[in-house]
Amino acid sequence: MQELCILDRWEGDTAVIEVTDEADLTHWQRANRSELPAEAREGDVLTRSGQGWQVDREATAARREKMARRLARLKNRGNP
Repeated sequence: MQELCILDRWEGDTAVIEVTDEADLTHWQRANRSELPAEAREGDVLTRSGQGWQVDREATAARREKMARRLARLKNRGNP
C-alpha cells in the first residue's frame, strides 16, 4: 500500500491533507490551494506526482461508496 492522502478540509487558501502511510500512521500536511486542482473537494483521495497533486477520481468514488454503505448500516442498526 502506498500513502493514502485525503483532502480533509480547507482553511482559507490552505488545504489540510490527512496522510496515512504504509505503517498505518497518520500525519497532516498542508498545501496551498493553488497547488491542488481547482475541482478538489473535501473527502477527495489525492495522489502526488512530478506534476503536483491530482484527484484520484476512481479511488474517491470507491471511498465515498464505502462510506455511504457504512452510514446506511449504522442508520439501520436496531431496526427490525
